[in-house]
Amino acid sequence: MTNNKTLGFWVGTYIGTVLLGVAISAMYINLEDSVYYWDFAAYFNVFNREGALLIENPLKWLSRLGTSIATEDYSAAILVPLMPFHMLFGGSRLSYIAAIVTVYLVPTALFMGRMSYLEAVSETSPSRSWFAVWIAVFLYTPLWAATLRGWPDIAGCLPLVAATYFLWKSKFLTREPVISAISVGACLWLAFMLRRWYAYAVIGIAISAAFFCLLQVARDRDLPGLRKASLAGLCAVAVILGAAWNFQLPLIARILGTSYGDLYSGYRTNFVTQLGEMAARLSYVNWLLIALGLYFSVVRGNRFSLLCAVASVLTFLLFTRMQDPDRHHSLPMFLWLFPAYAQAIVAIVSVPVLRSRWSTIAVAAAAGLAFWGTFFPAGRQVLSPVGSVFFAREDTLPLRLDNLPEYRRLIADLVGKMGPEDRFSVFASGPAMSDSLLFGMNRDLFAYVGWSCQVDSRDQFQPEALKSRFVVVTDRPVTHLQPGAQICVTTPNQYILEGKGIGAAYKRIATYQLSGGVTGYLYEQVRPVSKAEIDALYGEFRKKYPGWTTPEW
Repeated sequence: MTNNKTLGFWVGTYIGTVLLGVAISAMYINLEDSVYYWDFAAYFNVFNREGALLIENPLKWLSRLGTSIATEDYSAAILVPLMPFHMLFGGSRLSYIAAIVTVYLVPTALFMGRMSYLEAVSETSPSRSWFAVWIAVFLYTPLWAATLRGWPDIAGCLPLVAATYFLWKSKFLTREPVISAISVGACLWLAFMLRRWYAYAVIGIAISAAFFCLLQVARDRDLPGLRKASLAGLCAVAVILGAAWNFQLPLIARILGTSYGDLYSGYRTNFVTQLGEMAARLSYVNWLLIALGLYFSVVRGNRFSLLCAVASVLTFLLFTRMQDPDRHHSLPMFLWLFPAYAQAIVAIVSVPVLRSRWSTIAVAAAAGLAFWGTFFPAGRQVLSPVGSVFFAREDTLPLRLDNLPEYRRLIADLVGKMGPEDRFSVFASGPAMSDSLLFGMNRDLFAYVGWSCQVDSRDQFQPEALKSRFVVVTDRPVTHLQPGAQICVTTPNQYILEGKGIGAAYKRIATYQLSGGVTGYLYEQVRPVSKAEIDALYGEFRKKYPGWTTPEW
């Protein structure tokens, strides 16, 4: 194939894949209620804010971007390549998701898919097995789960794949060590700069590469190669540190002074639960193929697949010391498992006794069913008899709220009753109710929120919430973490429901039937909460958190 034909093939493949991806995104978004909250809305809102600022004042936008990179945990840099979509197509949800798919997801999938395929095939493998690998990587559900939820974190996977490529092609920095080291260092820093938690993935691939480099040196008895790799590794580290020093010094200083294990302890369960959560994000068929692929990788000597698998495991072990990996956190872990998945697919399609056409159809059917059952209610319903054999046990269905008119009635009541100086607080933190959910439905409410608390270890209780004129509570208590990690939500909620302690200062004025069978209540404060009631509330808090001190009241 000539260079022009090769370029045309990849341009066509990219465009076709993007069009399919945007079509899937449009179908998914069409099934959602336009109610986005928490992280589902965070970067979506920044996408619109940054896009509006760029159009209005490009120089101010550029200055704001530099400050964001230097100081913010959630840097706006991740949205820079998406800005053309805002300028051309506006700030709709589809424009935002389509931008992530086009700029990040499709290039990442094609890059990793092609690398995995080339390392999996042998001289006797039919070239048409690429089509099966392309289907598998395009419909690889972990890449889509975070994206369709509105998290752009897959952006960090693209430089990670590039870093993996440079490490592999340079034989772990033993070939062209200076250029390769600079390339690897720049890619790894870029992943961290886009989302700081990618630091764990950076460490994971670095340790994995060092291990396989030592195996390579021991096998080849190549001491000069070891010296080259060692010096190149130091060069890559220098690139990372130099970039971080120049562009992110205030953020780095804060990171070094923060105990994230303590800060996110409310998000951390035990190792068995963490493994279960990861296992639930792929179907049994997917996991069987990955296990089969790892076996074939050992037998056939596919060290690229094994390198990536070790990096995946190390990233999981490192990250779970801080918190449980959510869909977006597990992106690099599943990305590095794909080469094993691809190895199994190539092996199946290449079996001489099987017709490759039917093998490819079987792979496409399995990937399609897994995707349909994971993301679309109709697929999950139709495939329910076979359950997680064909789709992930953890679904990522379109965001919807039961009884949406009840939420609108609650918002109308708040808007109608509050004066300019009034505030409202919400003692609930979950998909059925939260302050973020309410002002996500009506942005005018944002100025009236009396912030309370969501996570004990991160927020602690905000006593100013007890000065709000109105509070929203629920029966049952609405939380999103494991039991006991959100008593700053559940304890005030229960006191107000029962009318004891701080609850004696409130009267119930309205009832609402919320999503998931939850009943919501609107209370109005009829008198200030007393000092004795605050003392009693904090006495309850200190049973679990002895360091929480009662505020001045």
